[in-house]
Amino acid sequence: MAADAPSAAEGAPDTLETALGQALSLLEMAVHHHRRSAIASVAAELPVDGEPVAGWVARLVLRAERAVIWSLPEVASEEHGRLIAQTLAQLADKGVSTRLLCPSSIIRGAQWARTVGTLGSQVEVRVSGAVRQELVVVDGSAVIAPDAAPGEPGGSRASMIQNSTVADMTHRLLTGIWDTAQRPARPLSFEGGARGRVLREVLILMAEGYKDDAAARKLGLSVRTYRRYVADIMRDLQVDSRFQAGVRAVRTGLMETYDE
Repeated sequence: MAADAPSAAEGAPDTLETALGQALSLLEMAVHHHRRSAIASVAAELPVDGEPVAGWVARLVLRAERAVIWSLPEVASEEHGRLIAQTLAQLADKGVSTRLLCPSSIIRGAQWARTVGTLGSQVEVRVSGAVRQELVVVDGSAVIAPDAAPGEPGGSRASMIQNSTVADMTHRLLTGIWDTAQRPARPLSFEGGARGRVLREVLILMAEGYKDDAAARKLGLSVRTYRRYVADIMRDLQVDSRFQAGVRAVRTGLMETYDE
């Protein structure tokens, strides 16, 4: 038998994340508009012939002196991942506070594990489904906005917008998404195939509010064994309830397998 439906408060973070994502979409339109208007001061320095836009973006990001918040919707290739990792490492060496926002799908890839994932605690990373456009706010005063181009790291062109209104709006929205985003968690398949599958099934039933005895029957486990799985999951996720564990696992992509 399923438990009572979650309260409105429990669903609030997802609602806020959705609203922030919609606001960010509007902001992205404003950024593109300001690119073409006299209001924005767009840096004259553009990618030189033959230089990937991602490399140009990295050079601009490295001008930061205090803080960077970076929304990154994809890692297009291992070369792209290495460039981002190198940039983040250099920012850390300079003592620049860096926050990286990305969708959970990125951290499931082997490219991430071999590049950005190797930085560990050098960079703060959170995952959010609201991240769809690459935007970087440097020191709260400039926005770097690459155009999206599938398969081309960093897009086909980029602008650095030094307009206080646009920079402040972008910074506030990315900070709002950051505040509702989740810390990334590794997949539950790390223990091995069979155990990983059981853990993900347990998480699904926890998220759906199944009682222990009903969930154990559904999985063909004893109640004692099922509760041991639940205790392990709740300890790893640092949550107080089964429902919270399921929701957190879904929002962080924890139940999804990583690419090999």
